[in-house]
Amino acid sequence: MEKKIQSDGRLYSLGQFFFYMGLVLELLIVIIDKSAYINPVEGQLFRLTFLLFLGKVCCTRYSFKEWLWMFVFLLITGICYLYSGRDEAVRLVIFCASFKNVELKKVMKLSIFITLAGCLLLAVLAFTGIFGQMYIVDDGDRGIRYSFGLGHPNALYCMFWVLVVLGIYLYWQKMKLWMYGAILAAGILLFIPTNSRTGVLILLFTLALSFVLAYGKNIRDSRWVYIAGIAAFLFCVGLSVWIAYYEPYEGPFYPYDRFFTGRITSMNTLEGGGGILRNWSLFSRPENTKYFDMGYVRLFYWYGIIPGAVYVILYAMLIWQCYKKKNYMGFMMVLSFALYTMLEAHFISVYLGRNYALFLIGAYWSDMLHCRRQKLRAGGEPPAEGEIQEEYWWQGWRFFMKQSGR
Repeated sequence: MEKKIQSDGRLYSLGQFFFYMGLVLELLIVIIDKSAYINPVEGQLFRLTFLLFLGKVCCTRYSFKEWLWMFVFLLITGICYLYSGRDEAVRLVIFCASFKNVELKKVMKLSIFITLAGCLLLAVLAFTGIFGQMYIVDDGDRGIRYSFGLGHPNALYCMFWVLVVLGIYLYWQKMKLWMYGAILAAGILLFIPTNSRTGVLILLFTLALSFVLAYGKNIRDSRWVYIAGIAAFLFCVGLSVWIAYYEPYEGPFYPYDRFFTGRITSMNTLEGGGGILRNWSLFSRPENTKYFDMGYVRLFYWYGIIPGAVYVILYAMLIWQCYKKKNYMGFMMVLSFALYTMLEAHFISVYLGRNYALFLIGAYWSDMLHCRRQKLRAGGEPPAEGEIQEEYWWQGWRFFMKQSGR
């Protein structure tokens, strides 16, 4: 028995090491992508992070239902990889599965530290003229727009917004009223050199929702707020599908394309029609590689209708899970990311370290899919934690031995 405890302890420590090494590397890859540096070994680094997260999974016990769901998701994403050639969907499954027995708040604190440090470093390098550009000249009517070393003004504002979201998620209980005002003032000041209209709009939404949830106890505990959040998310997805239905310069949305800052036109006037609905398929295809905004259109275009639908269902379930867990600022984060993704495809990408909502999916997927449930004990009491049978991958035969009563 003592040897078993020591072995489990070593495997746990090794799994934690694999996870945090993979996470740090994923976050650093995101920072490098934001810089002017072209990473020649990015693909190899993604393979390394995949192996690290896979190592964490191999060092972790899971219940039979958890192993079964992992198999189902790997089957779907594996088919997606065979049809489209995109492997990030497979990486995503292992990434989320590896979050078991990992402290979510610790992960978020590490993420905000590395992201903030990386962005500040890029800004300093650009300001001193060592590396990177301070601004770009916009092809449209906005002239000079400052990026401060982060590649594009929209990317700069997005990273600022991401840091705000992470900061509120972690420290909202300690925040004072004036801090919301200070963040708003900083966001408006940053809008002046970047002219990122989508960024400032989503920042206003995030601050308003955070303020309401922080100071309105009855509101944040109401299930109808979360139902409304799910409805808003599904509306964005449905609207994106509707927009993608029309050929270029047709349909009811094109007169208002300027409101979408040209995103519809830029999406559907690409060679071959870009992300329009006739280019979608069940599991995508190798030629679906074009980049454009409108994140949900890219989701279905890049990965296929079935993987996209699975993502949408899980995301809606995640919003509801935030209600069940009373993770109020998790709800703020998930809904803010959901609305932002309609117009920007920043979080539908090969970079898993960009989308912090995926961290919440990793933390909650087992509960969302009811993998922790067992029959009630005598008297109607729920099963104790230790009563849920969990095994390592090489001990799977024990599940069947228990079922057969041996």
